[in-house]
Amino acid sequence: MPTRTGIALLVAGLCCLAGGYGLGYTELDVLGCAALLAVVLAVAAVAWRPSLELSRDLQPTRVARGEPAVCVLSVRNTGRLPMPRTVVHDRLGSRRVPVEVPFLRPGRETTLTYRLDSTRRGVYEAGPLRWERRDGLGLASAGGEAGDVRGLYVHPVAHPMTIVPSGRARNPEGPADTVVASGAAFHRLREYVAGDDLRQIHWRSTARTGSLMVRENLDTSLPATTVLLDTAYMGYDGDVCFEEAVEVAASALVAAVRLGFPARCVAGGSTVEAKGDAAEALDFLAGLSLGAGPGVSGLAHALPHRRTGAALIAVTGRAGDADLAALRQVAPRFDRTALIVLHLKGVAAPVATDGAVPVIAATGAAQACARWNDLVGARP
Repeated sequence: MPTRTGIALLVAGLCCLAGGYGLGYTELDVLGCAALLAVVLAVAAVAWRPSLELSRDLQPTRVARGEPAVCVLSVRNTGRLPMPRTVVHDRLGSRRVPVEVPFLRPGRETTLTYRLDSTRRGVYEAGPLRWERRDGLGLASAGGEAGDVRGLYVHPVAHPMTIVPSGRARNPEGPADTVVASGAAFHRLREYVAGDDLRQIHWRSTARTGSLMVRENLDTSLPATTVLLDTAYMGYDGDVCFEEAVEVAASALVAAVRLGFPARCVAGGSTVEAKGDAAEALDFLAGLSLGAGPGVSGLAHALPHRRTGAALIAVTGRAGDADLAALRQVAPRFDRTALIVLHLKGVAAPVATDGAVPVIAATGAAQACARWNDLVGARP
């Protein structure tokens, strides 16, 4: 197809021909014919489609904001004719990444390495690849698509943060699932699987269903950290402030998982669990955006009416009396409760104690995590 330049030259050539014919100027006819001939030759030059074999490897598929996301592109000329210089475009969301492929002889292969932009948090689709060829004057172009679509998760940055279990000892053998045979709290009934403890068979349910049913219990000795993240438009002074709040939430979840404690994040009407691995929770945070959320007070009122243990950390950009009242109401269910408020401008008091709920004010995620560590008296 002709490019915009080619179409403009084509129109100019037709105008020259019309003007030369109407006015009787042979020079205009010559210019018009030359312009049309240039466009026709450009289209003919790119009409031939090369035989390309494209393959791409994206590593890793999960990166923290600012970390390199590297693509390795392999291009092979499977045709019988040499392949001229070609530009291959990779796509990351709405952004395109041009990669120039050099001249390739038949049967030859080249490998190119390039980086995708990971400076903004989000969940992106990378690909498909689109190759494009243009003539020397840029009057015509031809292209096609190849390759698959890969998902790229750009996680928020996690800053050093410590989650203190308030005297409760964690599992010395590392992270463990909260469902155990010897737990004290009932979780559910399920069918028997070879290797299950026979002492946990629930005979009454077995007689009723005709299948061996096993009782699953919860290990309540592992304290769970809960992070409430405000995603409401009215809770922040813009997107930059919200990004800092997301990084605070990510820092708390990663810190809890590294200590071997389960954690959960409640945001935007959804809850994600992090047990043994924070990848799923970070994927969830990567896709968050500002919306019409319930705010801190609404998130706090929606918490289960039972003692959870460990820490409750609420993160927002603005906090009112209703938010503090809701947190004070649920604070007895947790060993430690705090409200972190992010301001882009300077704050006077870093930590203000409001009864059972300390309020940590900070200008960014790193400062908020540092002040949290000072508050709990521990270092990561």
